[in-house]
Amino acid sequence: MSDSYGPDGLARAIVLTCDNLGEASALERGTWSPGTPLGEDPSVTTALPRLLDALDDSHLAATFFAEGVNAELNPEALSEIVGRGHELGAHGWRHEAWGELSAVPRHERDLLKQATRAFADRGLTVSGFRPPGGAFTPQTTGLLHELGYDWCSPAALDPHGAPPFVQDSLRVLPFAWELVDAYHLMERFADLRVRHGSSAEPLGTAAAGERLAEALRSGEGVQTMVLHPFLMLDAAWWEQVRRLLDLLAELRRSGQAWVVAGGMLAQALGASPAQ
Repeated sequence: MSDSYGPDGLARAIVLTCDNLGEASALERGTWSPGTPLGEDPSVTTALPRLLDALDDSHLAATFFAEGVNAELNPEALSEIVGRGHELGAHGWRHEAWGELSAVPRHERDLLKQATRAFADRGLTVSGFRPPGGAFTPQTTGLLHELGYDWCSPAALDPHGAPPFVQDSLRVLPFAWELVDAYHLMERFADLRVRHGSSAEPLGTAAAGERLAEALRSGEGVQTMVLHPFLMLDAAWWEQVRRLLDLLAELRRSGQAWVVAGGMLAQALGASPAQ
């Protein structure tokens, strides 16, 4: 693979992505209150509109990995994402723990087909997939190829990240946990942080923002950043996200990095596997 990226042949590329939308994860975990109307989750009604405005202001495009159930519960939000110039990717049906589906291969196939069909029924084109939780099963890449996906973005096996590569014509853009907001901020990532040599305790918003900013400033090659709209409901974290978007915009303007949605980079990779 070439060591230059984008139309200007830059030395770096940063893939901007957002994961999880609406009620999907709460429905899967069984924490959604039966008395709360569906289709009114604040990650959709509050966080998403201001995130889309901020992306407009920064002239940035992102890939939004959304669960397929959002095509039924939040179709207008998905259409707004696409209408504002961003890309949609699939993120399971209801944010299932994807790596645990290997015990019932048929279930994985059914969930992926259900999500793919739900987007298509709404006239939404989805060519990328990110597994909830970051892990694939042994059959995931084959299913993606079968169902017509062009690229995917699992967690890198190396905690410090990995370069893009091509597997059976499927372009793979791995992400590193160090560039995932939830990894730094949420209690339930404690075990993962420990496994990667960090403290079990989550960081405060300012410290997490600086950790992500430093990773962006000092990065090389291809990096994939993962943000979660529901975390942006916290005012302090939203302020950090605005600063991160400003930094990404500056890296783009100054020619230090090609900041791009995942599908565009995947297309640029061509058919040659990365070395």
